[in-house]
Amino acid sequence: MTNDPSGTPLGGPPRLPLTVYIADDSAPIAEMLTELLTAPGRVEVIGVGDSAAGAIEDIIRLAPDAVVLDMQLKTGSGADVIRAVRAKGKLARTRLIVLSNHTSAQLKAGCLELGADDYFDKVKELALLTQRIGELAARKEREGL
Repeated sequence: MTNDPSGTPLGGPPRLPLTVYIADDSAPIAEMLTELLTAPGRVEVIGVGDSAAGAIEDIIRLAPDAVVLDMQLKTGSGADVIRAVRAKGKLARTRLIVLSNHTSAQLKAGCLELGADDYFDKVKELALLTQRIGELAARKEREGL
């Protein structure tokens, strides 16, 4: 069967990309993550924010499949975002992935307890982040969500 440029079999249902929101206080890091994670037809970054309040508002409005979240934001913290998103029942399926330079075991455990799904070291574990995003995209494709 012939595929269109997105890899979808012609005549088949369109392939829906995994939607990702990035919350990071550094514009260069957010740009780098956007380039790293975006895979045409597979992963789409649908928003970027640098403050907790702005990220919370955007995440509630956009309802992304996943959020890549720094703990340190221009105002507020990643913990504020985790709490707010987990308080919204309609966002229960949104994966919250913390990517931070702050890598203490205590902070990681606290974020996971608050409701984060994953916690990666921004310096040493970017490959694990991209792997996790790839896994989520593949699962979305399989499940047709």
